[in-house]
Amino acid sequence: MNKKYFLLLPLCFAPLYANAAEEKGTYYMGYLHEDINQSGVFEIGVRVPYSQFTEFNVAAMWFAHDQNLYEGINAGFHLTTGTPVLKGYVGAGLFGGQNKMCDKSYNNLSNSYDYQNCNSDLTVGVYPEVGVELSISRLKLATYARYYKTANSGKNEYRMYGAYIGLSF
Repeated sequence: MNKKYFLLLPLCFAPLYANAAEEKGTYYMGYLHEDINQSGVFEIGVRVPYSQFTEFNVAAMWFAHDQNLYEGINAGFHLTTGTPVLKGYVGAGLFGGQNKMCDKSYNNLSNSYDYQNCNSDLTVGVYPEVGVELSISRLKLATYARYYKTANSGKNEYRMYGAYIGLSF
């Protein structure tokens, strides 16, 4: 089985966990950005409430920083205010996946960067998270921030902020 499809399996089982809670979960798509190094994280995931004041999330994520490319999954736990329209939360999470370090060169013909000679290895990390989510009917809009700390050598800390859009199921 392709590794990328294996990473999406937790998303398929999320509705089963959501049935245990009074409120259903939310599928979401988010993007985080770091100004200093122009790093970015894109994630597609699901958030599932466990109780009025707690929730879990699991997501497939892709990260890019200069010559560093990462793909994997993350999972987190949040304490929330439990309010229905505007909900604040704090939490922490873990992530793991494949990290690729590549040589980057500019291609004048295609006017883009080429990545060659990639070395890949597995990496893990942790992050604290804080955010605010606005609920309008089934639509969820949020802004959030994370501080990633990886097990990689070299640059292994990233202060990122971003937003996500979600739809309750």
